[in-house]
Amino acid sequence: MNVINVVVFCAGPQSKVVIDVLMDQPEYNIVGLIDSVQDIGSDFYGHKVIGRQNELTKLCEAYNFNSGIVCLGDNYLREKVANEILDQKKDFNFINVISKFAHVSKSAVIGVGNAILHGAIINAEAQMGDHCIINTRSTLDHNCIMEDFSSFGANIVTGGFVKIGKYSAMTLGITIFDRLEIGENVVVGSGSLVTKDLESHGLYYGVPAKRIRDRRPAERFLK
Repeated sequence: MNVINVVVFCAGPQSKVVIDVLMDQPEYNIVGLIDSVQDIGSDFYGHKVIGRQNELTKLCEAYNFNSGIVCLGDNYLREKVANEILDQKKDFNFINVISKFAHVSKSAVIGVGNAILHGAIINAEAQMGDHCIINTRSTLDHNCIMEDFSSFGANIVTGGFVKIGKYSAMTLGITIFDRLEIGENVVVGSGSLVTKDLESHGLYYGVPAKRIRDRRPAERFLK
């Protein structure tokens, strides 16, 4: 088997979940983490912090890697880090991390840099862009679309033919009726029931989900 050296960008809670999945995938060898806060040389979840992101080219040579994944829960920050990586290394390979306990249909289309975690299901002819997250026991049903840098928390259920816009975040325990469109930069609060289309740049929650306020582009939803 050809084993690929990989790094995990950003040492935080999301990284631990992704590391658990990577440790179950013998085709990948984690050479360390790259983080802007943790001390270089310190241990994080059983792996060493090897350096800072602005040292990427040097680190790639020193540790013999050109692949990895960005592990940040905030969608806009994930994009920022991914773009900074490509500014330094245009040929950097973003891997998909897919749990052995997930199901991904052979007819689904998956981009790069995605995390598909334990118990997740991606059904027939679903499409996922780049740098998306589907967390524990969440479902992207048949013919659904997740655009780049969008995310599902745990226990999300969608009907078929749902579209999730770029940067949008479904938090926890949300149900989305079929054939709905959720716009760009939308956050839906935990436990909500989405029964109609949601316009872009808004915070929604409730049963049924209602618009609570507007959201600015790049506004964080995770602290």
